[in-house]
Amino acid sequence: MADLATFGLADEAAAGIGTVGGMLPGGHGKGYNELLEEIRAQSAADAEAHPYMHVAGQVAGGVGNAAGMVKGGMSMAANAAQAGKGWLVRMLGGAADGGLSAAAYGAGSGEGLRDRVERAAYNAPIGMALGTAGEGIATGAGKLYGRVFRGSDDVARGINPAANLSDAEQFGIPLSRAQATRSVPQSNIENQLRSQGAMSSFDQTQREAVGQSVGSVQSRIAGSQPVIPGQASAYDSIPAALRGKRDELKAASQDAYEASVNNPNVLVSGDAVKSIPSFIRGKLDADQILIDPMYHQGASRAMSFIDDYIGRMPKPGGDVHSVQAQLRWVENLRAGLRKNFPPIGQDAPALKAISSAIDDWTDNVFDRGLVNASDDVLQELKNARSKWSEYKGMTEPRAKVGGRLNPQYEAQARVRNIMEKDLSPEEVGQYLWGTSVASPKNASFMTANELRRHLGADSPQWSGIRQSFWLRATRAGDDAMQPHQIVKNLDGLLEGNGKGVAHVLYSPDERDMMRKFASVMRNISPAREGINGSNTANRLMPMLNKYATGILTALASGGGFAGGLGPLESMGLGALTGATARGLGSVARTARVGAATRAPVPVNPSGLGGATLRGGGLPMLPDQRRGKAPLLRP
Repeated sequence: MADLATFGLADEAAAGIGTVGGMLPGGHGKGYNELLEEIRAQSAADAEAHPYMHVAGQVAGGVGNAAGMVKGGMSMAANAAQAGKGWLVRMLGGAADGGLSAAAYGAGSGEGLRDRVERAAYNAPIGMALGTAGEGIATGAGKLYGRVFRGSDDVARGINPAANLSDAEQFGIPLSRAQATRSVPQSNIENQLRSQGAMSSFDQTQREAVGQSVGSVQSRIAGSQPVIPGQASAYDSIPAALRGKRDELKAASQDAYEASVNNPNVLVSGDAVKSIPSFIRGKLDADQILIDPMYHQGASRAMSFIDDYIGRMPKPGGDVHSVQAQLRWVENLRAGLRKNFPPIGQDAPALKAISSAIDDWTDNVFDRGLVNASDDVLQELKNARSKWSEYKGMTEPRAKVGGRLNPQYEAQARVRNIMEKDLSPEEVGQYLWGTSVASPKNASFMTANELRRHLGADSPQWSGIRQSFWLRATRAGDDAMQPHQIVKNLDGLLEGNGKGVAHVLYSPDERDMMRKFASVMRNISPAREGINGSNTANRLMPMLNKYATGILTALASGGGFAGGLGPLESMGLGALTGATARGLGSVARTARVGAATRAPVPVNPSGLGGATLRGGGLPMLPDQRRGKAPLLRP
């Protein structure tokens, strides 16, 4: 064993150690050459006396040497096998390993430099043949064993089975080997196993896990808000919530107006009010906006309207030394101007500038202290305008604002309609978004924004809408949809026509989570090439197996009778053969199910099989050393 394990250098090493030991006090005093001859003579005698033990030791040494190279990462064939390379690369590596090992043994077994080189050159081709044959046998046997007892180790191009398995585990979903590898051969194998009912337990577990994962993701989306029981329940309270928001806006606007413009005690300096026309014209000049009565008739009439309105203000006289105007009087000017002179056509820039100038004048008189009220009144005025505008947008949306199309009109109209119409929760959801989550209605993006603004991003109603989209994409009633339908819905929602809505509804992290879930569902769906639509072959397999077992039984019985066995013995031999075949088939089927469900990520071969055959064949190398027993006699 030591001779093969050390590439033929064991006797020289032993003689060297013995020589050193013999030089110590009390040692035998023998020289290196004398000890070397004794060791070789003893080896030859032992080989003659115990030939079987001799060969067994050589095989053990060769196998141990090859296995050690595998463990140390020095075997090219094993490295190729562990990296998942094909059979050609593995056989080339086996040839290289065998040739180098045989050459090393030849060099170690020679005498002198020339003899060692000759023996190395002589042994290398034989070692290459042994290495190629050993790796070929190991590869073929491994493939045969794997196909019978494990299934296919094939992995589709560009697929990372470990990553697929990791993504599925995040949602608590088990994957089979075909699902993790996207392997068409493995899909066919698992398709056959399913037709025989061998995968039913796993499939049931996976279906339950998918259903639970849909609920788990829904809980993550809900966060601290209540989890809704179904899609429609998200819309139970939305009409009432919107009506409440509408009434709240109206009341808040009225309260703000009462505290500002409707307060008769809030007065503005009369001189400041009389300066409004000149203030506006100064702003127009500063913005280089010229109003030509011939071309800007609307703007020209607006300025005349302002002049006339201010002209009707009472003048000081008699016992009245000063005049102050109510803030409401100025606000009415602003409202009348916007109502009668909407900014449209070629007058639009000037009319917008006039309206903006009045707002600037209001801020200016408050800043200069020309109003007998605090700045809080100004803020109340702005709040009143803002809330009234939002209220009008909910109750009386307009297709055009200031002569321009209102992009939010359709969304505002939907909000108004679900407040006013008597719709069921299911009808509200369909009215807002349509029937397909992958292709929601036009302007659903604007509708989602409008609802989030009115309901509040932290409200339970908005949380319900977010959950409803997830449930619409993944559940049909109380059960999870088929994986391929979930993939279609989520792809449409996240990357297709629903992308805009998804960006309003969900955060980037939530969208990434949904993409991973869609990827898992895509892996659960079998590879299209591995789908047997008719399932005819799978239904025929059990019948063919039964016929094959019957044929083997008959052949064994007939062969036994022809070989001289009696009728009963022949029948017994046939029955034993049939039972063995059925047992092996059952074991193989169970093993393939276990590999498909408990080992989804195929493990690459270790390369020890080829190394064992390669190392075990090294004793076949011829040994021509004088005085040493040949390893293989001619």
